[in-house]
Amino acid sequence: MTSVPIAAKLVDAMSDAVVAGDPAGRITFWNAAAERMFGWPAATMLGRDFPAVPDMPTALERREAVERVLGGESVSLFTKRRRADGRLLDVWVAFSPLRARPDGPVTGWLSVIRDATRQRAIQRELRNRVELVSRLASVVAGVNSDLDLDTVLRRIAESGRELLAADAATYVVIEDGYLVIHAVSGLPARLIGERRPLEDSVVAGLLEHGRRSAAIDRRDLEHLPAAFVGHTRHLPRLAAALTHADAEPSGALFVYVSANHPPLGRAELSVLELLADAAGTAIGNARAYQRLRLSREHERAVIDATADGMAVLDGDGLVRHWNPAAYMLTGLRDVDVVGKPLPFPASEPGVVVEHQLDNGRWLEILFSRITASAETVVDFRDVTRAKEIEASKDLFLAVTSHELRTPITVIQGYASTLLRHWHDLADDERRDSVDRIAERTRALAALVEQLLLGSRAGSDVPRESVRFDLAGVLRAAVAGFSALSASHTFSLDIAPDLPTAVGDPSSAEIVLGQLLENAVKYSPDGGDITVTARARGDRVIVEVADRGLGIPDGEYLNVFDRFYQVGGERRRFGGVGLGLYIVRKLLDSQGGAVRAYPRPGGGTCFEISLPAEADVAP
Repeated sequence: MTSVPIAAKLVDAMSDAVVAGDPAGRITFWNAAAERMFGWPAATMLGRDFPAVPDMPTALERREAVERVLGGESVSLFTKRRRADGRLLDVWVAFSPLRARPDGPVTGWLSVIRDATRQRAIQRELRNRVELVSRLASVVAGVNSDLDLDTVLRRIAESGRELLAADAATYVVIEDGYLVIHAVSGLPARLIGERRPLEDSVVAGLLEHGRRSAAIDRRDLEHLPAAFVGHTRHLPRLAAALTHADAEPSGALFVYVSANHPPLGRAELSVLELLADAAGTAIGNARAYQRLRLSREHERAVIDATADGMAVLDGDGLVRHWNPAAYMLTGLRDVDVVGKPLPFPASEPGVVVEHQLDNGRWLEILFSRITASAETVVDFRDVTRAKEIEASKDLFLAVTSHELRTPITVIQGYASTLLRHWHDLADDERRDSVDRIAERTRALAALVEQLLLGSRAGSDVPRESVRFDLAGVLRAAVAGFSALSASHTFSLDIAPDLPTAVGDPSSAEIVLGQLLENAVKYSPDGGDITVTARARGDRVIVEVADRGLGIPDGEYLNVFDRFYQVGGERRRFGGVGLGLYIVRKLLDSQGGAVRAYPRPGGGTCFEISLPAEADVAP
């Protein structure tokens, strides 16, 4: 009987798939877990290449990983692999080099493969939650800006309706065994004050089962007020989340949707819970502020319990009370501040000011004067997240302006040509220029629509993948820029056998426009700008070369990073360093790629590639 080495038995018993291969890519080991994961037995796979991966970028990624491993590196990556039944798996793969002896040459590769399908699903769910929570942050900042209880309750109802795109919302308060409507959104104001027994309500069910939220069918509920039923008959589905004050249930936020509204799932309920938690804090703050003005004894307990930082100043402006939340926000203990001036700027009562602490946090500060005692109550809260959301909004506007600028530049070029040379142009040339303007206007309208769709979805702008005439896009782009600069010479060289490209034509126009604009912008002394297009294997390759300032060695990869500009040229040439970042993102989204390298004789060459028509199954 032939003995099997103990190491091989151990590897074969592993729960992770283990696959080894030789330098030519042929499989030399295929354990039992690999059989279970991919559906092919070892007898079938030994001596063969790994089954084809689903797309060219993934195939290139695997090829590059194996080449790096054969060079002696260890490589890890998330990717996709195909099963015997045709299904695709999200997997995590760790490649390592194989050597006959520790100091010997690399004789092959070893990969440990783990199913990452659940991990990828969790990542997608997390992205959805992050987007909802990001929106929630701005909503909470608005809710927390008021200290009047009625205003806070109304804004909570409005925020719940807006955040979940619901048709209506109510906020109810638990009072003496009843649920009483205190605020409405999307429903008549006269419903405020309607009440129903707590004991047979959704809220009672949540309390009984220890749950924070639920999504149910309103038609299953009983004892609803007749007036309320009449106004919500067309909204059969609802979700509810509890709010708490002083660790006790104090009310609930309800949102109502029509039958054709997308189901309210776990992510939406989680956001509703977060909003309800914030509502509980905001309500607690509003009530605390009211109680603060009524009783000095009660005042201290309320201030210490609130989630906001609070300080009480005496008539000389010295700190007399500093609550625990103030310590959590500033890092300053009460012994560090009591008896001293406030450690951040003061303002007039009723005026909200913002201040950044040394720890990087942003505070929103409100001063309120207590006339009877000549004291001042200072309320401050952390608005760092709101600041980050504002920065993200600024970034979106900058990216939008970059994407809109290229078609507008081309339109301007053709329009300028018509204005300056109208009488010198033949009718066909005029008509062609007008056609180009109309074509770019349509592209601009399509781009605006894409941006709107992308902003609504809270994700990257969607890109369709179709077959399109890349040569025509190149001719239009070069013709448009030729009219913009008299000091530059444009040349276009398109191979006669150039295949049809596959991707998003509007994105391709943006990419080429940005590269041509950069070529003109960064060659201020003029010179020739050449555009060539060739087929290379199953890809279409386009090169845009200029005779400009060039890119220093070591920075050819950095130029595609967000906000990066070569050699600090922002002051000279303007911009915010987003153009080439957008180029890379647009190409990545449609299976393309871009790289930069020096042009012989001076200048820069940008090479972009897109899948050719044969790359896409009919």
